[in-house]
Formats: sequence, structure tokens, C-alpha cells
Amino acid sequence: MIEMRRLSLAEAELAADAALAKAVELGVGSVIAIVDPAGWPIVVKRPDNAKPTSVNIAIDKAFTAACHKRPTHTYTNAQPGQEAFGIMNMHGGRFAIFVGGWPIEVDGEVVGGIGVSGGHTKEDIACCKAGVRAVLESLGKTADFSKWDNWAP
Repeated sequence: MIEMRRLSLAEAELAADAALAKAVELGVGSVIAIVDPAGWPIVVKRPDNAKPTSVNIAIDKAFTAACHKRPTHTYTNAQPGQEAFGIMNMHGGRFAIFVGGWPIEVDGEVVGGIGVSGGHTKEDIACCKAGVRAVLESLGKTADFSKWDNWAP
């Protein structure tokens, strides 16, 4: 028997709301998606100023981050000539290899993922971190992003 923890709806809403608040603060119309560890959406929020195309992109970023247990910006080996080139075609093209997807980890276990689409690199990352931070702080934990901020292939 395998036991798996995942975000509750309330925790997913908390993450989405924090990420959305950060997007508003930054003046960006970002779609926010929160998924469970298997990549299934729990919450998707699309503000009035967000692009309709950002919905699937945010979901796919969250899917990639949760299922592969790492932020989407770490797929530098998926460029032409690199060992993982073509991975973006997996899962019907849902595998995202660009910035804006982050796993949500609690005590070293991925319990979900967040995907943000609508801003540029720094904006999407800031929104992801705001969502992750909100969940961890609600659990009395401190977010530590250094593992992925300082990531190198």
C-alpha cells in the first residue's frame, strides 16, 4: 500500500490566492493553476485581464513541476542537442520546459504543484514562490527556495 499526501482544496485555494495577489501587485494578468502530485487540477484561477491561452499553459506547468518534482525552469537539458531534447513532446505536448512551474513540497514530499502563466520570468517565479510560501507558512514551516534558485545542471 502506498500512502500519498496531497494538498486539500483549502490549501490549494490559499496557494492560488497568494500567487494571484502577487500577480496583481506586479501588475500582471496571470492564470494560476494548482495541481495534486499526479498533475490533476485542484484550482485554476483566471483573472479578467489574463489571456485565455494562459489557462492550459499554467495547468501544464503545474503538471510538469508536480509530476517530475522540480521547477520547470530546470529543464536546460531539453534544448536541441541535449540529452532530454524532445521531452516537451511527451504527454501530448503537456510537458513544460520553461519558467513558471514549481513543485509544492512539504517535509521533502511533493504534495502538489503550482503553474503560473502570464508574466515574464521573474514575475512568474515570484508568483510561484508566493503560492508555495503561503501553503508552507500555513503549516508552520518556512519556505526555502535555495535548492532550486541555485540549481545548475
